[in-house]
Amino acid sequence: MEAIAARPAFSCCRSAVAAGSASRRLLLNTSPASARQKSSTARTRKALNIPPHQSFLNFNGSDGATRPTSDQIIFNPPSSAPSVFHTPFKFLPPSDPRRRANLASELFASSAHNSPSSSSQPSSSTSEAAATPEELPLAGGVPPLKPRHHLSKEDIEEMRRLRAEDPVKNSVLNLSRQFQCSKLFVLMCCQAPKEHREKIQSQLEQVKNRWGPRRRAAREERQRRFAMLFSGEL
Repeated sequence: MEAIAARPAFSCCRSAVAAGSASRRLLLNTSPASARQKSSTARTRKALNIPPHQSFLNFNGSDGATRPTSDQIIFNPPSSAPSVFHTPFKFLPPSDPRRRANLASELFASSAHNSPSSSSQPSSSTSEAAATPEELPLAGGVPPLKPRHHLSKEDIEEMRRLRAEDPVKNSVLNLSRQFQCSKLFVLMCCQAPKEHREKIQSQLEQVKNRWGPRRRAAREERQRRFAMLFSGEL
């Protein structure tokens, strides 16, 4: 009798526990933190499957829009007319008047004429209204370094002595800060000892030996681009 009386109670408890777990799962699924996101490329393929533009489709009366089967010219005119200021100088003929050297001064003069401050002041000529190089904004916000010519022959000899004595401590950067000159001037005046240069070259070779195929190919491509740039191919 005890076993028979306990069976209904056990089944009721089991159904109650199942109902409670189902309600908890429902609450977890409806929470915004557990919403499914597009975290992989497989889920974004359908979202990125954008149909082609109408210019790339052939509209026929029978079968509707179909993709072109052969090469064809698509005429897509721009939304605005081209401007002469957007034409690169490489595409202009040598006799084109837009290749004049004072094009920048004329542009600055026209902007100065259109400004309200310069409209009240009459200008006699275009060259007077043009902005001088001193008035132009600095590129990058860094003022250009002007040569001071403050180092004497004794200072250069001292710089060479320090560089030959300890090239690690007296590096190019430290010498430029000590003598208040540019690093290029230090490289022009003095040179590190041969042992130090060979050591730096061996360290560079060790670093290059650890390069993978991707980095090595990227560096070789960079060198080829530099050569093409200086030869006028780019």
